[in-house]
Amino acid sequence: MGLDILFYAPNIIGYIRIILASLAFVLYTQPLHFVILYAISISLDAVDGIVARRLNQTSAFGAWFDVVIDLYGRGLLWCRLYSWGYLEVMFEWMTFLSTHVKGPNWKRTEKDFPKIVVMVMANGFKTPMGFLAVGSLHILPLWLYCYEMNFFTQTLLMPVWMQLAGIAVLTVGRVVCFSVELFYLIFYLKQLLHQDDK
Repeated sequence: MGLDILFYAPNIIGYIRIILASLAFVLYTQPLHFVILYAISISLDAVDGIVARRLNQTSAFGAWFDVVIDLYGRGLLWCRLYSWGYLEVMFEWMTFLSTHVKGPNWKRTEKDFPKIVVMVMANGFKTPMGFLAVGSLHILPLWLYCYEMNFFTQTLLMPVWMQLAGIAVLTVGRVVCFSVELFYLIFYLKQLLHQDDK
């Protein structure tokens, strides 16, 4: 092992994702180019996991790196879209730190966890609640970009009611995701406070 992990196929896909996301932001004011580049970048998030398992190239670094790339792309988009976007970014980074201190088993839930957390986290997010929560995490900022830049109206000729319905559904999913993130953040802070009591 060692540095060869940096050249694992899923991590190379990760480097490509960073390049694509960065290029998207160079072309931020050109919605068609931005959407294509950014959408490919987030779509590759599903591909790297499949490649890692097929080639037996899973690693602790790869799992960590995958989330960092997600946070990089989403963070840029939230901050570019809205002046309060940094709050969303800060919360996501705090959640990342709170979950990943558990190591490779961070997705494993415990029996006393709230039902909504278990429903979202079950089977590696491969449940209806998991898809809704994680899907909204990725898609909501891109959907809002398309709405703000009139991409839906001018390019896809999508009616406004459909655009707003998409925002509503994705916002519900993001609230579900937020409830899980908040739980993990509080769970982690309680553990820190408990350690200080020892």
